[in-house]
Amino acid sequence: MSRVCQITGKRPMKGNNVSHSNHRTKRRFLPNLHKKRVFVAEANTWVTLKLTSKALRNIDKLGAYNYLKAQIEKGFDPFVWVDSEKIAKKVAASNAGYRLVKETKNGHEQQYVTYAPEFQNNKKIKLSRAIGLIK
Repeated sequence: MSRVCQITGKRPMKGNNVSHSNHRTKRRFLPNLHKKRVFVAEANTWVTLKLTSKALRNIDKLGAYNYLKAQIEKGFDPFVWVDSEKIAKKVAASNAGYRLVKETKNGHEQQYVTYAPEFQNNKKIKLSRAIGLIK
């Protein structure tokens, strides 16, 4: 998997090394990633994630569920997958692949329904989708 935080979406940045003589060479700034197992009480599952240190601190402060919810409200859908047959059955029963997409282009809002399956092998689904089904 690439060097991307699954909750915040932070990725490597490009920049320059600048020497004393002001000579510039290209370099990459990598995010401070850690592989961590987090328990989400609302979904009653453990999830293994690649997180930045900032995301880990926010999870400690707010809790995993509240932080995921805050990220979704900001418009970022975290790439967090859950392995759970019970949740997968609920998703399969509820039109899992269809979703409403809202876009704004040049001041005009467009809405359309698209099909994007959110689980693989009928066992993995997005945690944001699973939390909505559980409650």
